[in-house]
Amino acid sequence: MISRNYIKQIFPTMAGSMSILTASYNIAIISVALSPIKNYMSLNGTEVTLLASAILLGAVFGAFFSGIFSDRFGRIGILTLDLMTFVVAGIASALVSNFLEIFTLRLIVGIGVGMDYVVVFAYISEIEHRSHSRGKRLVTVMFFANFGILLAYLLGGIILLKLGPTGWRLTLATGSILSMFSILMRLRLRESELWKLSRLGSIREILAKTFLKHNRKDVFRFSVPWFLYQISDQSLTLFLPVILIPYIGASFSGGALGAVLVKIFTIPASFLTIIFIDRLGRNFLQSLGFLLRSILLGLLGVVLYMGIHIAAFVIIGMLGGSFFFGALGPDKTTVTSPAQSYPTEIRGTGQGISEAFGRIGGFVGVLGFGAFSLIGAGVGLIFLSLTCMLGFIFTVLFIGWRVESTSIENA
Repeated sequence: MISRNYIKQIFPTMAGSMSILTASYNIAIISVALSPIKNYMSLNGTEVTLLASAILLGAVFGAFFSGIFSDRFGRIGILTLDLMTFVVAGIASALVSNFLEIFTLRLIVGIGVGMDYVVVFAYISEIEHRSHSRGKRLVTVMFFANFGILLAYLLGGIILLKLGPTGWRLTLATGSILSMFSILMRLRLRESELWKLSRLGSIREILAKTFLKHNRKDVFRFSVPWFLYQISDQSLTLFLPVILIPYIGASFSGGALGAVLVKIFTIPASFLTIIFIDRLGRNFLQSLGFLLRSILLGLLGVVLYMGIHIAAFVIIGMLGGSFFFGALGPDKTTVTSPAQSYPTEIRGTGQGISEAFGRIGGFVGVLGFGAFSLIGAGVGLIFLSLTCMLGFIFTVLFIGWRVESTSIENA
């Protein structure tokens, strides 16, 4: 039987996991609603791309400013504020009537997402700073992002299947309902004692310390891989149901449910990451993930561009494989490494800067994938493959790639 003391010990990790699940759900749910919204509002290609990327633009600002403010004023207040954006903007998104309204509300949701991914990992890293399994717990929290995206595809697909294209309003509203569970868990969290002991007296001091020479190196080595990985990851996450529709002959709901089959590959990969991250090291898993994702996306892109007919299950398998290797390495390492490496007094700021670069990468990926896909089928995937190869090269040259038990644990 699980003791109360053990539940108390892991409760911050449980609350953080639920929070990240909620944030990832709110990222992915727009992908399910994208095609029905396009038809309902008669959106052009540019508007569809902007709507898909609105959450990423909001996340850039949410990540940067929440990191600084959480270092100055504390973690818990920011954690509560970000969930409120999901509730308010999620409900309002179901009531919109035009592009400008829904674009603005998705920006607001994005601000909340950016805040969440910064402060949750900074907070968990500090709460668990004395635990020998801190790294595994951070990876476990990130693991639940996969469930959030899967749940968005699955629930969104079912809603569209039952209600038809007009069900997109309910799909967007579900994000606010899920957020309420996270809010209830957050009410039991206490402020980070480590932050209380280490806090600096002003934002100027925080920024000055962040950009000291040795800290600038960390900003560089954490931000660039996060930027390069998110180019492929966010564009694939946001466009996956749309990508699948023409190749598997599916409806709007079928595209969403087909995306579940692709995304489910991330579950076993995430379990393997939890098992092997301290045995093989973050650097090796990151470089391996970048390389194999690049190969799979590149091969599929070339096949589609050349017009070679392949079965739908092969397309699902290759896309699933690319998600598998992303989840095995850079999906976890790019997010959790900054939270473990930066000193407490600038942990939020460092995490926020790196995440902001990641969200900019996601925005570049959405725009780039959309633009290159207009050239021909598969060209967008070739573009994503090249960015993953750059991630592999950067990791090898500037971080390392050997198999080793690495530790970047700082208080």
